This record gives sequence, structure tokens and C-alpha cells, in this order.
Amino acid sequence: MSISLALGLGASASAAHADQYRSEQRVVATPTTPQKTEDPQKLLQITTDPYAKALLLRDLAAQAAQGRDYGKAAKYLEQALAQNALSGPAAVQMRNDLAQLYLSSGDIRKVLPQLEAQVRAGQATPQVLAALGAAYVGEKRYQDAVPLLQKAGAGQAGADIGWRRALAAAYIGVGREREALPMLEQLLREDPGQREDWLRLAALQLKAGNRERAAATMDLASRLGFLQNAEERLRLATLTAQIGAPFEAGSLLQSLIERKQVPDNDDTRRLLAQFWLAARESSLALPALEALVRRAPDAALYQQLAQLHLDRDEYAQAAQALEQATRLGKAGGKTWLALGFARYQQADVDAALAAFREAERLPDGRAAAGEWIRYLESGKAREQALQAAAERRARDGEPVALSGRLSGDAVAIGQTPAPAGAALQSGQETPIGADAGGNADGTIPPWSGGLQRAQWPAAFRSGQRLADPYPDDKPLFTITAANLAQYRGRLSAGHLALFAKYPDYRMPVYASRRSVAYPQAIADASRANLGRARLTGSDELGGARLGVPFPHPASGVEIMWNHRTRYRGDSLVMQSTQAVVRPGGAPTLLKQTERVLFRYGNVRAPLDLAKDNILLYYLTWFGKTRNDVDFVALVHESANALKQPRGVWVIPPGVPKMFRVPPVGYDQPFPGSDGMMFLDMVDMYNGAFDRYVWKLAGKRELYVPYNSYRLSDGRYPYARLLTPRFLNPEGARYELHRVWVIEATERGGKRHSFGTRVFYVDEDSWNVLLVENQDHDGRLWRFQEGHLLPAYDVQAANCAPVVTYDLKDGRYFVNRLLGEDAPAQFNVPMRDAEFVPDRVRARYGRF
Repeated sequence: MSISLALGLGASASAAHADQYRSEQRVVATPTTPQKTEDPQKLLQITTDPYAKALLLRDLAAQAAQGRDYGKAAKYLEQALAQNALSGPAAVQMRNDLAQLYLSSGDIRKVLPQLEAQVRAGQATPQVLAALGAAYVGEKRYQDAVPLLQKAGAGQAGADIGWRRALAAAYIGVGREREALPMLEQLLREDPGQREDWLRLAALQLKAGNRERAAATMDLASRLGFLQNAEERLRLATLTAQIGAPFEAGSLLQSLIERKQVPDNDDTRRLLAQFWLAARESSLALPALEALVRRAPDAALYQQLAQLHLDRDEYAQAAQALEQATRLGKAGGKTWLALGFARYQQADVDAALAAFREAERLPDGRAAAGEWIRYLESGKAREQALQAAAERRARDGEPVALSGRLSGDAVAIGQTPAPAGAALQSGQETPIGADAGGNADGTIPPWSGGLQRAQWPAAFRSGQRLADPYPDDKPLFTITAANLAQYRGRLSAGHLALFAKYPDYRMPVYASRRSVAYPQAIADASRANLGRARLTGSDELGGARLGVPFPHPASGVEIMWNHRTRYRGDSLVMQSTQAVVRPGGAPTLLKQTERVLFRYGNVRAPLDLAKDNILLYYLTWFGKTRNDVDFVALVHESANALKQPRGVWVIPPGVPKMFRVPPVGYDQPFPGSDGMMFLDMVDMYNGAFDRYVWKLAGKRELYVPYNSYRLSDGRYPYARLLTPRFLNPEGARYELHRVWVIEATERGGKRHSFGTRVFYVDEDSWNVLLVENQDHDGRLWRFQEGHLLPAYDVQAANCAPVVTYDLKDGRYFVNRLLGEDAPAQFNVPMRDAEFVPDRVRARYGRF
């Protein structure tokens, strides 16, 4: 980089700069006879005048800079400025010169204030803009670096190669990897001697799914000698993890350890365990952590090990690890709580009580431990623990195939992994428990409060049909059969099945918008539910009030309760259309009207579960037109099904009489769905949880239907949406979001048409967005796809429309089509008395 000292400090200073120095209010006598050249160092020792010292130090700095000793030159200028003897303009110029010296000497921290001052003053040259941008890259301030480097011209062909390298690094830092890729390729064609460029390029190609190109890049880097030592190989593994591919990083590091290409020591094993934990591969993280605790026993490592065993329902091993943790360090209340829970799951009630009593002595465990102690001292606790232990099934033991993308062929070790592509947690959360941070590559943005009133469409008024708040958004890309391999890792099994069945299926993908927001009362109540809400059985909710019961869910069934109790307004009146679409026939339409009074999650009149067991009142009727009433159903949904099962009454078609029926649900057909949708598929899932074991499998980043305003704002007639084989993707919007994954397996002794079900639950709204329903042979049968529609005017969210695909016979069923029906009405005044069976019979039982 050129240094402006030659202009500002040497004999060839510009006229402007010379005028600044001559403007000092001092008179220095000019010798009348020639003088011999004096040594500036000697003059400096005998000079006492501050101004003269500053000038001498300036000359010494110029000499050092000409000799490329930039560190010494910078020190001279620092001393010159410390004299406080220069005028303002002269001091500014000297600070600019000092900034250039800092850059040349690599001292990034010192250069920032001077460069920032030049940019703020509008005096920055392209060189200064590029220098500041490069400094920001060094400080990992990538968002700030990009505009500076672009303004400097770093993105133009022929720009300084250092500027272009800095811009490529900044693009990677902000997740603009598509723009970074061609830049890195061009940089390496011009200058193949930069090791970091090879590593970055290989990692980006790998993340983009270009296995062959990544392998070729690594081969070239190896031939150039850039992967000859353990440090460089570890750097590649770490870089791969940092760009959001921890599974690939773990696979590479495992291979390097086995080939003895990196040291097999505690640091390496700890790094390997971190990779598997970040990838949520518990079956691979377990042996890594076990090897580590054998080498270097540590309480924190034992706690991590215990958590993995708890996630896998391996309670005996979890208890052993937690007991070791209590011996090695001062255990907190949460450690004792976990130990008590692990012992209870083994039906060792006495040992569990002992652990909970230890937790009760500590501040961070006192409240929860007290609840457990009261429960365990009740008469039914031991029997329930024994029953649960007897029903628990061992985990499947199929091996995990490690990736060979960076290290060779795949290797099988360990057991079944959690789903690939698990999302990382940022450590910060939204008011209802979602991860507030963005993802590693920036394709999921941080949560910024959801869609607020100032962001509503200008013409929208509350009560109208929801208008699209993102009218200018265009698809970033469209997933088709041709490019499916590139995006496979972020697609659910259900969507992959649609691509396999229908070669012309497609998914338009838009920028991710974290639009969901809930009222402040819901946020406050959700935080208050921490440690207070509890499940004494899968269908027995207690202790929760108003908000999300379990913002920090510890099990699959807790997440499903979050979905079941999520805020949807205080009340709702909605008319919608549903349709059965067969492969070769015209759609069959049916109108549905719903009136719902939400008792739980009602901001105006919060429910006390200790006094009232009703979650909601639900009344619905169906007809071929919006004025017909062919079938009526009334439901009283309960919070504790053991105390009071749901109440269900129906008025069948053509019969002016109301019947109370046994608590229906499960796999009984939903009216008008041609048998494709069961009652427990309403609202993606509703009703009792007792027929399944609900396992929390982790989190994933998936392309899911989100912000479905264009499907519901009236621009698309139903006839245009209801195309054969699948819903017309023209109006659909898919975005990348984090979802919780819950695997529901049929409980022993229970029977359902579906053997296994996999639920994908949006972290920002607690809505189930996707469900994969398998038959008893393990084949994917019915796939539910809920298009999330945030109702920003009431700060709620629900799915509309909802599509159920029958992957065996090619039919599909759609409900909650809204575009041609009247807008939904929220917070309509309702009373409990409206939902009394006799009242409903009197009004609707006349045909």
C-alpha cells in the first residue's frame, strides 16, 4: 500500500500542506550563511521548543518510512503529535499519515479512528475507503465493510487484488456466498499462492453442494502444499464448521484422527465433540465425549454427556454421568434436578426424591424441585414411573454414515443421527423462546420484533383482508427437480417425496422474513411460565397461564402443547373453503364456518387452569354454499383430559337433533375430506397425545411455507390454485426458517392408522408447519403442509391454507382457503353461554 508520508512529511509536500505548516504563529530565524547538515537525532536532544521538536520528529518519520521501517515511523509521528504544537490542519494531516503507517505495519486497531474520521468528513479517497473496509474485515465487522469496499471499487475488474480479497471475505461474513465464489475463483487464478483463499473456496463449494468442485479445489490446494501439517488441516475443519456445516467438519476431523494426520489429544477430541454437538448428532457426540471424559474428567463434560443421554431417553447412563458431575464439582440446582428426573425415569423414586431434595436447597432448583417432591410423595407416582419405564422402547441402532466430502469414502460408526442440518442456537431468545439470532450464513435473519404497525401496508385497515406487507419481494430462486440436489439438505422428507412423485413440482424460495409477533401480555406470561407450567401426564397441563407454557421445551410433547395453546386471538369467526382435488376430476368444494372462543390464551380474560379446565369452545358447520348448514359440531376442549375429557356434540345432516358422542378424534375422518384428513389432523394436530410417544429430535433449518399472504389476499381465484396433483406453487412462498422436529411413534397397546408421524414446528410462532404421516410399513403416506399466515393486525399466526397430500393415490385435500371468502374476524365479543349444547341445538338444529 502506498504511504502518503512522501507527500505530507517529505520535501515534496503539496502546496496546501506546506501552507498549513507555514501558518504556524512562530518565527524561525533563517541562517544567512550555509549550514552543514545536522543529525536530526542530535538536534532532537538539544531542542526544547515543542514546535521545533514536532518538525524534527516529522523528518525522522519520513526517513524511517523511506526505509520501510513503518513501525519506527509511526512512533515518531506519535511523539510529534504528543507535543501538541501543530495547528489543526497540520495535525489532521499528520494523523492521516499516521493511519497509513498503522495500516502498513498491520496495526489495525490504531487505524480505525483516523480512517473513520476521513470517511465522516467526506474526504476519503478510494484508498482510504478500501483501507477502512479491510480494517473492518479484520475486526469481523463485515456489514460495515461491504459498502466501503464497494464504493472504493473493489468489486470492479482490475481493482487492487488486496481490495478484492477483502471484499470476498466481507461477502462471506454477511452470507453473500454466491457473490464471493466467483471472486475467490478469479483471485486464485491471478494469485494461487494464498492458502486462506483455497480453504475458503473449498468450504463455500462444499456448502453450496458442489462436492466435485470442492474435492478438486482441495486436491489443488494439497498439490500446492497447503495441507501438509496438522494446523492447516484443523483450520480447514474449523472453517467448515464456522460456515454452518458442522457435520462435514466432524466427518473430516474424524477421518484425520483415524489417519493420524492430526494429533489425537484432548484438544482435538474436544473439538470433535463440539462439531457433533453443533450438528446435533448425538450418536456421534457420545463416543467423542466419553473418550474425552476418560482422558480428562470434568464436571461440565459429564453434564454435556448426561444431556445427550437424556435426549436419547438413556436414563441410567444419564444418571451415572450426573453422579460423576456432582462428585467432580459444586453441583447447581439444575444438575440435581436432572439427576432426580433421570432416576425417576428408571422408577427409582427414593433416589429421585433424594436428588430433588438436594435441588430444593439451591436457588436455581428450589421451585421446580418442590413440585417434583410433592408429586413423588403422592400415591400414584411410583406406579406411573414403573408403567412409563416398561413402555419405553430402546433406540434404533442403525449406523450413521460420515460424510466423505473432504476426506474420502464414507465411514459407518455409532448409531442413528438426529436429522441433518440442525440449527445452531445463538444464546439469545425471543419473548416466547425462539432463537433470536440469525443463522451462520445469514440466510435466516435475527428476530427484530416481528411485523410492527409501522410496517403494515399503507392502505390496510384492521378487519380487512390481510394485504401482503412484502409486495416487492421476488423469489431468490426456485427449487425444481433439476437443482434439487443443491437444496436437499434443507428440505423435509415430505417435500422430497413430492419432487420424487411429480417431476414438475417446484418451490419458489423468498428471503426469510421473521414476521411473527405476539402481544406483550403473551410475551410476559410466557416468561412467567418458566418453571411454573408442568405436565403430570401427556394430556394433563397445569400451572401455565395465558402464554406459551414451555418456552424452553424439554420434550416433544411440551412442544406440541405449545402448538396447542398458542395465541390465535381471544376469539375468531372465520368462513373458508375446502376442496378435494382428484388427479383427473374437477375439485369438490365445501364451505366451512368456525366460531372459536379461546379460553386459554385470552388476553382480555385470562384463564386460571386451577379453576377452569376448558382450553377453548369450538363451533363449526359445513355446507355446499356459505348459507347452507349440513353438519354441525360443537367441541369443549379441556386442558386436563383425565379430569375432564373433551366434550363433543354433533347435529348430523338432515337430522334436527343433537347427539353427544364419545370423545372423538384420532383417525376418524374429517367431514368433506374424502377420508384424506383425520380429526386429529385439524389445525395440523389437535386432541389427545396418548396414542404416541413424542420424541424431541432437535432443530433443523428447512424451507417451509411462510408469509402466505398472496394465497389468501384474493388475487388468485380458487380455480387457479386447485390444479391437478398439487396446489399451484405460483402463489406460494417458501422461506428458510428454524423448526423443531418431533418424532411421534405409536405407543404400545394403542392403535392409529398412522404408525409414525414427524412434526416440524416453527420456532417463532409454535405453529406446526409440516407433518409426515407414515403407514405401519414405514412408508410416507400423507403429507400435511400448513402455509403460515401471520395476522399482523392482531399479533397472531395460523396456517391458511393447509394442504394434505395423499402420496399413494395422488389426491390432495385443501382447507382454510380464504381468498374468495369474507375476511376472518378476530376478538369478536363472545360468551361461554353461546357454546352450551342446548343453545347450539336450538339455533342450528332446524333443517
